[in-house]
Amino acid sequence: MFDDFDSRALRRTDCFGQRFMKPGTYRYGVFPASGQHLSQERPYVIKVDEGRPGQKMKQHNIMLSATKGGFKPDKAEIGIDAGDMVVWNCPEKAMTPYAVVGDKEFFASSRLVNECGYSHAFGLPGEYRWVDAFGGPVGGVIRVRDPGVKTEADLSKWRETLAQGTLVMVDDQQAKPREVDIMVGQTVFFAVTKSRGLSITDERLLEKRK
Repeated sequence: MFDDFDSRALRRTDCFGQRFMKPGTYRYGVFPASGQHLSQERPYVIKVDEGRPGQKMKQHNIMLSATKGGFKPDKAEIGIDAGDMVVWNCPEKAMTPYAVVGDKEFFASSRLVNECGYSHAFGLPGEYRWVDAFGGPVGGVIRVRDPGVKTEADLSKWRETLAQGTLVMVDDQQAKPREVDIMVGQTVFFAVTKSRGLSITDERLLEKRK
């Protein structure tokens, strides 16, 4: 079984997060990844207020459900403060890969630009070499180990590790750290600070299309 790992096409083990640094109204839609460019409809709304000086960033979660017409968020409109992050996830098994597409250039899961992030929970052991599918030089390696659970103590220890995420900081030129070692079930969050637009893509997916 292949563990699909690609920020351009989100699945149930993925999340996309976007920070909104300036007040304003931001509209977006959620579409199948293969057809995200076929519609200009942006029916959902994020209203960003100015907030207070020195205020800490808050995270707002939006759960998506798959429908016959596409994908529907549990909240069609939300209000947040400048600097907050909104995170999208669709936990349903029977779903097609999707993309969150906003009405501003910086706001799209298919091309990660500024103050955004992509996370993936790795379900299979192995070595995952990721690259930027748009041709940038950035890339890295995620090594995923089998937890080797044999006893109740092993199981308990493994479950504790699942709550521990790993952070990778990314820009157009580099990822820090470039190499990461985790166990099956753990999540890696790729935080994109500033970029012209990149992806986090398993290089094997690109080889399949050659």
